[in-house]
Amino acid sequence: MLGQQAPDFSLESTTGQPIGLKDLLGSFVVLIFYPANDTPTCNRQLDEVNENWDDFLQVNARVFGVNTARIEKQKEFCLRRRLQFPILSDPGGTVAKKYKAFLPLFPFNRRTVVAICPRGTILFYERGKPDPQKVLQAITKSTASPTSRS
Repeated sequence: MLGQQAPDFSLESTTGQPIGLKDLLGSFVVLIFYPANDTPTCNRQLDEVNENWDDFLQVNARVFGVNTARIEKQKEFCLRRRLQFPILSDPGGTVAKKYKAFLPLFPFNRRTVVAICPRGTILFYERGKPDPQKVLQAITKSTASPTSRS
């Protein structure tokens, strides 16, 4: 998916408003597809992003967790974990499927991190739990490239 136009989406957010990719263009967008709330690896991954929050703000990146849980569960999870970024509810993994981040044999997301440039092109795509600094480095590197700028 790297280098491709990011699939559009619109999902309910823990902010109470729908979030759509079209509304986010002009900023970098980071989507963290993860399997479930309250599991050790998922919690650690989201906490690491939270710890690097100021760095994401400095590069004009909008960060969102994405999983299949209902929005009510997502809101409670965000509050309890004190996440500084919203979680998007993707029931059935509709958006995760578009980003090839869904496990077809199981009803949950495959751990995948996607960063999208301000024009909507995927500039970072990695399965697993990449270090937030690796994602930030990809964003920073793309700002030096004239083809990635908005």
